[in-house]
Amino acid sequence: MVTVLTTTYNHERFIGDCIRSVQAQTFRDYEHIIIDDGSTDGTADVVQSLMDEHTVFTSRSHVGIHRLSETYNLGLQKAQGEFIAILEGDDMYPRHKLEVQYDSMKNDDAVLSFGKAITVNAEHKVLGVAPNAKCFRGVTDWLTPLVVYDYIVSLTALIRRDALLKVGGFTQPPNTAYVDYSTFLELALIGKFKFIDEVLGIWVKHGNNYSDLNLYSNVYNKYSIQFCRKHNIPIPWEALNKQRGKDYFHIGRHQLLAGNIKEAKRCFSESFKLSPLFDKVKALGGLAFALSHLDLENVARGFNRPVER
Repeated sequence: MVTVLTTTYNHERFIGDCIRSVQAQTFRDYEHIIIDDGSTDGTADVVQSLMDEHTVFTSRSHVGIHRLSETYNLGLQKAQGEFIAILEGDDMYPRHKLEVQYDSMKNDDAVLSFGKAITVNAEHKVLGVAPNAKCFRGVTDWLTPLVVYDYIVSLTALIRRDALLKVGGFTQPPNTAYVDYSTFLELALIGKFKFIDEVLGIWVKHGNNYSDLNLYSNVYNKYSIQFCRKHNIPIPWEALNKQRGKDYFHIGRHQLLAGNIKEAKRCFSESFKLSPLFDKVKALGGLAFALSHLDLENVARGFNRPVER
């Protein structure tokens, strides 16, 4: 009933935990398709050592993240499941993930469901939980907010395979490194989404899996604008600028943590320009921390907010 689709590249350190988290699922009617994009480390060896009757493993020549949709769609072509679940090779599932989500969707007409994700570091120390469940109470219009920000943590998504095929499979805008956001936008045009207020994924943050964060801020907004124009949808400029302010604040935190003080100051300054009053105060605080070379993440932890390390 469910195909878990995993793309992986040089995840030797993480792929074992990823596979074991799928094998530990309480829901047993699944297949796990793993596509290795030409890893140069021991990723393939780890996969082969853990394969069981649920595992389908394919290794291809390396094409990279800018052709990521090819890798995903190769897995989609092989998929037998009624539903498609996404799991990158460095992330994990909680044991109940597939059971909870399948039971929730089997008698529902939603094309996609998603839930909350725990974020952890490479040592599995919990950093936070996202998104905030309050945002999705009573939502009937899933497309408009999705144009403004990507509220779906992709490893929590469960998608109807026929809906995914209807929109042409996984899509990837030119010169980008992601397939989830653009694909979710297309799905929101043809059906409703469903939020499940449970932890359905474990997102492992580590030094090698941060995408270009400036790309995160700029391309997401630029692509959503293109998407709106393509489908004659009104462009919510005010909401987009507000979200860009939040994006720049997030990027500034990461740059500050990485020691890139100049870039952190630039991002906090951009956040200040774009943000409403309350968020301007946060941006000024970030700028003060950058100028003082202080640790903003300790403050975030004190307010019980997700942290970047």
